[in-house]
Amino acid sequence: MRRYIPSSTALKCFEASVRHLSFTRAAQELHLTQSAVSRQIRNLEEFLSRDLFIRLNKRLVLTSTGAAYYKEVVPLLDSMENASLRMLHREDEKTTLTISALPTFASYWLMPKLVAFQKLHPQFQIKVRSLDDAAKIDPESIDIILHYGGDHWPRAVSHHLLNEQVVAVCAPSLLDGADSSSFSAGHALEYPLLHLSSRINGWPDWLAAHDLESDSLAGPAFAHFHMLLEAAKHGMGVAILPTIIAEQSLLDGSLIAPFGAPIDTPHEYLLSYPGDKADLEQVVTFRDWLLNSVAGVSKN
Repeated sequence: MRRYIPSSTALKCFEASVRHLSFTRAAQELHLTQSAVSRQIRNLEEFLSRDLFIRLNKRLVLTSTGAAYYKEVVPLLDSMENASLRMLHREDEKTTLTISALPTFASYWLMPKLVAFQKLHPQFQIKVRSLDDAAKIDPESIDIILHYGGDHWPRAVSHHLLNEQVVAVCAPSLLDGADSSSFSAGHALEYPLLHLSSRINGWPDWLAAHDLESDSLAGPAFAHFHMLLEAAKHGMGVAILPTIIAEQSLLDGSLIAPFGAPIDTPHEYLLSYPGDKADLEQVVTFRDWLLNSVAGVSKN
C-alpha cells in the first residue's frame, strides 16, 4: 500500500524554514545550499498541491496552510526523533550489566575498581544505580546489588564481599597543632563528636570496643556518610567512618586517625543477584572478578 509521506529531507527543510522564515538560514543549519532547501520546499508543495510559503518583498511568509501543516508535522518529527534516540540507546540484555549499590559505597569503593573491570571486559555496558532501599529493588531491572549486611535480597544468591571495619578520624586542623603521636582512644572525647543519623550506636559501640564510657555523646548528626566525611575533613569534629570510605582521605592526608587502629564491627557487605540470573555471562564474570579481587587484597 502506498503511503502518502513526503521525504524526511523535505520535512526537515520545511521545519527549519518555518522556524527561521529564511531558506538561507535553514540551509546553514542543515548544512545544505540555499537552492537545495528551496528545491525541497518546492517538491513538498508539489506533493501536497498547496503553497506553504509566499515570497513577499524578499521576505518569506508562511501561509495559513503552511502554518496548519507545521502544527501537525512538528510533533511527528519530534516523535520520530525520540524513537530513533531510544533505539540508539537501547540496552542489549546480553551485554548490559546493571549494578545497584549504596551511594557512598559505590563512590568511594566500587568506582575505582570498575575502571579495571571495564578495561578487562569492554564488551559489557555498565550501569550503576543508587541503592536507597533494598526492599524496593526490582529484580527484573537489576543484575547485581552490593549492599550492607543483614538486608538480604529475597530469593537472591548472596556472597560475602568483605567485613566492615570502622575508624575514628578527624582533620589535622582539628587538633590545633597538638602532638597526636601519643594520643589514645580516650583523646577523641576531647573533641566534638560527629554522628551518622542512621547509626545511633556508632559511638557507643566504638567506645565499648575501647573500654571507654562517656556521660555525653551529643554532637552534629548527618544523613549520609559522604556528608559525615566532608564534615570531618573540614574540621567540624571526630567521626566514626568505615575504612573503605575513609581510606582515600587518610592516604591524601585530609584526614588522620590518631585515636587508634580500625576496629571490626559485626556487619558485612554482600554481593547479591537474582537466582534466575545466576548463569548470565555478565553476572558470572563480574561476580568472579570482584570476589577474586577482594580475596587478593585480603591476602596482601
